[in-house]
Amino acid sequence: DKIAELHPADLADIICEMDRSQSDEFLDKLDAKQIADTLEEVEPDLQASLVESMPDEKIAEVLEEMSPDEAADLLAELPEERSEELLDLMEEEEAENVRKLLEYPEDSAGGIMTTEFVTVTPDLTAEQTIAMLREKIEEDEIVFYVYVVDSENHLIGVFSLSDLIKARPDALVSEFMDQRVVSVDLYDTQDYVAQLISKYNLLAIPVIDDQQRLHGIVTIDDALDKIIPTAWKKRLPRFYH
Repeated sequence: DKIAELHPADLADIICEMDRSQSDEFLDKLDAKQIADTLEEVEPDLQASLVESMPDEKIAEVLEEMSPDEAADLLAELPEERSEELLDLMEEEEAENVRKLLEYPEDSAGGIMTTEFVTVTPDLTAEQTIAMLREKIEEDEIVFYVYVVDSENHLIGVFSLSDLIKARPDALVSEFMDQRVVSVDLYDTQDYVAQLISKYNLLAIPVIDDQQRLHGIVTIDDALDKIIPTAWKKRLPRFYH
């Protein structure tokens, strides 16, 4: 099927040119994963409109395939009762991740973060970390940073994949991680998050609470939402799916 071979950004462009009946028919030809990837290329208000005519079970499947922050944005466009109905149909773990995001103000770090990120402990070797990442990272997931946490999930360091590749196989994470982690609080504003990402040339920034526990990350595309046009933002790499 040629439609299935198109990039989600191209599918989104096609849907945006269609009327309601055409878009319904078009989306009906796609599976939940394809719909999720396509919806992530358009604004939340249009996402909500596009899924309206789908069966509830199909919407729940699509929400499970979306990144938690994107799913939360879509559900925030719906009445609270309707949002809860759909959350109840989702797998428990996925629904819980989305519910957590909905608790925070829409324009806060907590409201725009994703709960999909990679962590390791400082006692692993570089070789063990690479083996773990091979197992843990999904095929379509792009990871630029790995965060280091202790046994209580306190953020204590960070390293890039470049740091990992250059490290000796037997080097401990604690030896090559950077302890100077730039982070934001759950309730910091989106503008402040964007300023830090720009100032330190980051691709993502970790989100912590007042106890230094790691809750999520904000990727550059979500942080810059208010600063650059949507059409440009959606062409930035999507780091987590």
